[in-house]
Amino acid sequence: MISAETAKPGTRIVLLPPDLENLSGFEAALAAGWSPDPRRAGDEAYVHGELQRLRQDRSRFLDDLIPDGRRRAGSGPPPLTTRLFWIWDGEFCGSISLRFQAGTEELPPEVSGHVGYSVVPWKQRNGHATAALRLLLALAAKEGLDRLVILCNEDNDASRRVIERNGGELFMRGPHPSDRPDQIKLYFWVRPGTAG
Repeated sequence: MISAETAKPGTRIVLLPPDLENLSGFEAALAAGWSPDPRRAGDEAYVHGELQRLRQDRSRFLDDLIPDGRRRAGSGPPPLTTRLFWIWDGEFCGSISLRFQAGTEELPPEVSGHVGYSVVPWKQRNGHATAALRLLLALAAKEGLDRLVILCNEDNDASRRVIERNGGELFMRGPHPSDRPDQIKLYFWVRPGTAG
């Protein structure tokens, strides 16, 4: 568990590594139509498929959720490491991940920034994403990361505010190879340890 943070007064936010004990909260969120991938929000076929996979083999589903970092073999760039956490306030609130390659700020072109997060709709607008990102930035600092790139869709004002509240500085607008060419992204630099 990553140390607690307050969202709304009296709400304690923690980041938990995915585990079988708390998988039922993730399952309930899927059953309610939530997608851990914001690009797949509203994609009923995807959500149904994930739910079906989870219910067929809970342990395997959980193992598949937790990447092991062995993305590439042999010489070349370092492997992509992904640290996945569930946002928790006493119940499942969403997920957040940190993606990085040791020793570099660079990411593979298909990876849309160092951080990805998604809060379930019934927990949004309560400060959960802001608190979760602040906690994740503390983890990034412990990993020795000096500067992260975090992206959001240009029309996603809520996500933009989450990033800016954590010290994000806009440096570019444009598409990203991980999404449709017409989907304009905002690119932010965030330095772990500088959130206000």
